[in-house]
Amino acid sequence: MNLPLLDAGVFYELQISDQRPADLLEEAVAFEGSLRLHYNPGLVLLLLNPLEPNSTLFEFRVGDILYAEQLASISRENGVTVERVRLWVRRGSPAVKMQPLRVDEHLAEEKVR
Repeated sequence: MNLPLLDAGVFYELQISDQRPADLLEEAVAFEGSLRLHYNPGLVLLLLNPLEPNSTLFEFRVGDILYAEQLASISRENGVTVERVRLWVRRGSPAVKMQPLRVDEHLAEEKVR
């Protein structure tokens, strides 16, 4: 399944800090991917595998991001470059995990009664 919604678009940028907190491993969990714009300025979307059509998206509150690191960018076959980041998100904070699907597809775990 190829969802064009996830194939193209404006990527989101965070201001990267120069100083990594000493207690980061105890306070946060790392997630890697490409940031996407969210309609709510207090939230960000992180597309885990931007070159895969069925990539998982995570939604995080900006205030729960304790640290961000710029990673090596990746390129598509057509030459488009995708920026990647590692976000360190506060342990225990709420997040939303999303995966794309087409409405007309039947989900194996969903049973119609």
